[in-house]
Amino acid sequence: MGATETIAKWIVDTNYEDIPPDAIRVANESCFDLLGVILAGSQQPVGEIIQKYTSNQGAAPESTVLAGGFQSTQANAALANGTMGHALDFDDFGGFGHPTVAIFPALLAIGEHTGATGRDLLEAYVVGCEIGLALQHETKYKQMDKGFHSTAVIGRLACTAACAKLLKLDDRQIVMALGMAGSMSSGLIHNFGTMTKPLHAGLVGRDGVTAAQLAQMGMTAGDQVIEHPFGFANVVLGEGIYDLDNMADNMGKPFRTQDALMIKKYPCCGGNHAMLDSLFSLMRDNNFTYDDVADAEIDQSYFSVVMLYQEPDDELKGKFSAKYNVAAALIDGEVGIDTFTGDKIAEHNDKGTMDKVRTRVMAKSEELLTESADGLKVKITLKDGRVFEHTTARSEILGSQQNPWGFDAIKEKFQDNVSRVLSNDGTAKAIETWQSIPDMTDIATAIRSTLVAENA
Repeated sequence: MGATETIAKWIVDTNYEDIPPDAIRVANESCFDLLGVILAGSQQPVGEIIQKYTSNQGAAPESTVLAGGFQSTQANAALANGTMGHALDFDDFGGFGHPTVAIFPALLAIGEHTGATGRDLLEAYVVGCEIGLALQHETKYKQMDKGFHSTAVIGRLACTAACAKLLKLDDRQIVMALGMAGSMSSGLIHNFGTMTKPLHAGLVGRDGVTAAQLAQMGMTAGDQVIEHPFGFANVVLGEGIYDLDNMADNMGKPFRTQDALMIKKYPCCGGNHAMLDSLFSLMRDNNFTYDDVADAEIDQSYFSVVMLYQEPDDELKGKFSAKYNVAAALIDGEVGIDTFTGDKIAEHNDKGTMDKVRTRVMAKSEELLTESADGLKVKITLKDGRVFEHTTARSEILGSQQNPWGFDAIKEKFQDNVSRVLSNDGTAKAIETWQSIPDMTDIATAIRSTLVAENA
């Protein structure tokens, strides 16, 4: 039995009761968080465009486009909700990029149409997440080195696996669905800092739904998509030493979901988060502001391929600029949704507020010696000569499983996001309805009654 077939059997055989309680808890927190991010993202330009595009399709009314409230096909709803969920870059990250936005919008669309329960959604979510995390663990982010967006590449297989689980496909059908997903996998880092980056997430959801539904109808594909010499690993990721059979044989041994996911504090690329945590810690502990700073020096990873912009000229590029994030944090004392507006970017450019910030990309030899996973240094020099340094390890970012927010803080983030679309009463109802997804029995009614703008 090859790796693809072994994985398909694992997907079929794994049930809710097999999943560790901590993995269910983390899944619930991440999916709940994403719903708020989707609603907030609906107000962004890319959110407005994708809603208009989806509405114009005139498709069968099967599943709800959140915020807007209109219905389209399951695939179209996944496309729209996934794109809105990544519009702010405020959704969780870890493992293969952005797991939840790659998976959950597709499950919402299918689950609404098929009458799934909350347990069904989280069971399928964790199964899909585990597939993605296992592939990421085995291939060690090699696709990122090649310029592929991990969410869009590995995310397609993860999403398809989750959709296949929710649709209760058999082993053979899952192999076919994964085969199709392998041919769909793509997404270029070149598009980071544009509207196409969030579109990546929407396309993943659309394709996951499509591959699973076509396989259910009898569509065929290659049956060794993961391990074949011309399959996913070697072709998409590049030839390498992959122990794919061992990966497949050890699915769920252990589960990784409960350790991998990080809920975002800041609506920007995750590459900024350890740096921002360090900076805010220094500001809090030493009571200084931007006016006190003579120089800010930020180490960046040699292996980082996503922090593309030194001098961003719009809000989307600003999310991928360490220099802008540091300047904004120093001046405003926070980094939030309103940090990333065209007016805010222009203001910082006009006032030269980024002039104090220097970024230093570590040499490859330095990084290999220091292990960038242990954190990258933030060094602040004040005008009075004092120097402060701080390093936050990636595993200790606020929102990680080693440094969790706690569910009350996650609810506060949800409330702030959802209140941009819903009334106070609507926001309270959405929190009450969705905070415990495993207890939900009527997904369709919950979506239509709590995740749609009152004026839609």
